[in-house]
Amino acid sequence: MPLRAAKFSIAAVFLAFVGTVNANAESSFHASSLTVYSCDGGKLVQSVIPNADKTASAPLLRSGQAVWSSGVIDATTVDAIAEGRGIWSAVPLTTLAMVAGTEIPAEILTAIAVKESGMKGRFWPWTINWNGRGFYMESRQKAIEAAKYLIGKGINNFDVSLMQVNWRWNGHRFANIESAFDPVTNVRVAGQILAEHHKATGNWHGAIARYHSRSQTLNQPYLAGVLKHLGRIQTPTLETPEKQLC
Repeated sequence: MPLRAAKFSIAAVFLAFVGTVNANAESSFHASSLTVYSCDGGKLVQSVIPNADKTASAPLLRSGQAVWSSGVIDATTVDAIAEGRGIWSAVPLTTLAMVAGTEIPAEILTAIAVKESGMKGRFWPWTINWNGRGFYMESRQKAIEAAKYLIGKGINNFDVSLMQVNWRWNGHRFANIESAFDPVTNVRVAGQILAEHHKATGNWHGAIARYHSRSQTLNQPYLAGVLKHLGRIQTPTLETPEKQLC
């Protein structure tokens, strides 16, 4: 069924998922219809596959060409959102932070993510920073394997995923290293840390600065960088400019 326009369709997808989803609800997942997006004559169209098989649907979900019609966001969909694949390249950059559902403004979390793991104008969830160098891995699994390698060598002072949460100081906030690379979990843990800094400083500028360091020499340039990214991140509304997908 053709949609009215690309902008309408992407806004509809965005509204259907943000605020009403059960993120990473794999344990409660049941057979569901799959909504598939494709291009036809320069227009974005959608079709529905009823009772879609979860395993067989994974490549479409992973590429951002489909979503579960029920609104369930599983790990495969989270990865597609975090990487900005397919239809997710056209939703506001703040979408992942909104899906995470923290009390921290999505724009602040997103600006920090871009500062921490920025690549080509957006964040990259499979990033590890060790010894002052950022390593951009190609997938969630590759990032987990690299982190396990460091841990196996007795190294724990490294930063993980899009929010670059330090494993030495904040690893206890995660169930395990695998969960640290779940984009939603990573954002939620970063939200906890920011909330603590906000409580201590009483303002967002102080919280953002302390997210990086307690040293003003180090945290003020960092704050300036985050605020620069924040200035170009719009509040996600239906008026947010979107890319043409077809």
